[in-house]
Amino acid sequence: MRVFWGILFFLCSQWATAQIVVDTDLFTPEQLIRDVLINSNCAETSNYLSRTGTAQGVNGIGYFNANGSDFSFREGIVLSTGNAQDSEGPNVGTNSSTPSQWTGDPDLTIITGIQELFNASFLQFDFIPRTNNFSFNFLFASEEYNDEDGDNYQCIYSDAFAFILTGSDGVSRNLALLPDTNVPVSVTSIRPGIPGSCTEENIEYFGGINGDNSAISQYGQTVSLTAESLVIPNETYTIKLVIADNRDPFLDSAVFLEAGSFSTGVFLGEDRTVADGNPLCLGEMFELDATAQGAIGYNWYRDDVALITAQDQPTLNVTETGAYRVEVVFSIDCIAFGDIVVEFIETPEIVEEPIDLIVCDLDGDGTYVFDFTPNSDLMLGNQDRDTYSVYYYNNSADAENFENEITNSSAYTGTTPSELIYARISSGNSCNQITSFELGIQTIANLPTLESQYALCLDDAGSALAPLPTLTISGADNEYTFVWYRNSISPANEIPDATESSFVAGEAGTYHVVLGNIAFGCEFSLSTEVIVSRPPESFEVDVVSELFSDSNTVAVLTEGENNYLFSVDDGPFIASNRFSGIGPGAHVANVMDSNGCGITSRDFFIIGYPKFFTPNNDGSNDIWTISGLSEIENAEVTVYDRYGKLLYQFVEGPGWNGTQNGRQLPSTDYWFKISYLEEGIPREFKGHFALKR
Repeated sequence: MRVFWGILFFLCSQWATAQIVVDTDLFTPEQLIRDVLINSNCAETSNYLSRTGTAQGVNGIGYFNANGSDFSFREGIVLSTGNAQDSEGPNVGTNSSTPSQWTGDPDLTIITGIQELFNASFLQFDFIPRTNNFSFNFLFASEEYNDEDGDNYQCIYSDAFAFILTGSDGVSRNLALLPDTNVPVSVTSIRPGIPGSCTEENIEYFGGINGDNSAISQYGQTVSLTAESLVIPNETYTIKLVIADNRDPFLDSAVFLEAGSFSTGVFLGEDRTVADGNPLCLGEMFELDATAQGAIGYNWYRDDVALITAQDQPTLNVTETGAYRVEVVFSIDCIAFGDIVVEFIETPEIVEEPIDLIVCDLDGDGTYVFDFTPNSDLMLGNQDRDTYSVYYYNNSADAENFENEITNSSAYTGTTPSELIYARISSGNSCNQITSFELGIQTIANLPTLESQYALCLDDAGSALAPLPTLTISGADNEYTFVWYRNSISPANEIPDATESSFVAGEAGTYHVVLGNIAFGCEFSLSTEVIVSRPPESFEVDVVSELFSDSNTVAVLTEGENNYLFSVDDGPFIASNRFSGIGPGAHVANVMDSNGCGITSRDFFIIGYPKFFTPNNDGSNDIWTISGLSEIENAEVTVYDRYGKLLYQFVEGPGWNGTQNGRQLPSTDYWFKISYLEEGIPREFKGHFALKR
């Protein structure tokens, strides 16, 4: 009948549109259930009930046809919280049927726990399945996904709907759920996010926001979903398909049921695959059972190839990987289908037994964070990591039953001195091998120490200077074994024959030493950095005070990659590179890096003059001259008496000996003038000094 009415409906529809068309008068509720939704002789139906807003002049139940649009279902049933015909696209305006006298549904309130329901529409019927499974396809749509003002209703509000399945025992449950969850389908459980208001939820099930060319007139919709359940063959079930507004009678929602999708089938069990975490192992036999009362034939297939020897058998023993399918024949026009994918894998093996993890408690708190990864690598060896995994448990029963797994196996906090961990290698909940290893935490009272940094001194050419740094562990005595590594702790980086409490490092890098406590059997590591210490790349002394200053200041300037200490003459090394109070004459600036490596020195000269001289021919201070005169450009020195009379003039040479024309001049003050060039500019300096005899 559905095909006939569908053709008639097409002839009467407007072909120019690309939206669904809805008719609320074409079918009775019984016809909608029996001829549109089910259309099968494999399910016996009866006791058809329905309710919508017809008493208030609104019919929320109707038949829809895709009418050449891109809607997910070609035809089916629509249940709406408003006028079902308002669901016809495109999505212009807002559907909001509002008769408050059109009430909600108590069964929907009970099954969802949602109060304040309005405008309920439902279809209800009894059915008797011949097989152990049934399903149908549906799609949910709502104006609450958004509105013309861009409000965030989908973050807060959702109308309610449910597919309430009730068994002969009176127990009811909702089948309108997200796949593989107990979460009801709703606007708030399937939605795009709104910045600043809410995040997206289960976006993979959201079909999209509808626009001006959409097939239906609801603002947003889900993708096609499936409601399904196991059932007991030949028992009577009641199913109620119901939807209602929540909180207020505004902003309509609708659920679309795909025509002909309500089908009873054969459930052969969940797929047994690696991807599903439950494959079978080679050598096992798995029975597929399609037994159904009243069946007159069974047709079995593996990878779409008929299994001739298994025909007309209600069960099939499976020992090979494949996609299996069964057709259960009840009559010429009632055939139920079932399928399952089964994979068989090799039984895993423990390639190497895990090692006991005995560690030292370095901070004395009695705990330690363990990483089981190295044991996973030992157990798995070269076995396929996409197929097999290692799971860890606190007891053997959990390991056997594949439950209460230790989920933080790479950072497991041990809290007792000794603990047994059980390791299971398997492909999910399948055949397995189980073993165990010990965790041990030993408290160390006095921890050995290692300096955090050592310096390797290099000369200007980059060659290491003696003595090389000796990395020394303090407080180790004879209680430990030692293994030294450079860069990282790995077999490839182990330093040959480095098994003592000290190690002489000939190159820079990070050094690690693993200490094994002989008494406890635990290990821990210490590390240090060997850094390069080089002399400065450049080194000069800058006299920052003016010529002939009473207090001379110099700055020792360096360029290099290290930190340096400085000194002048025999003074101590300090961090500052500026020195004041330096007298005239020759001096030595010294630079040493802060790690105590070699000293680099450079001579420098302070230009000045003595305040007095004693020309008594005793060989000391007999000549007055300008210190560093040769360092001054175009210098000329003239000596005068107190009356300005020229006594002596020199450019080079030893200076003035206190005589004029071979006559010794008396002890008194004398004056001088030095003329010179500074960066090409003529300069002059005048001063005085004393002659003492």
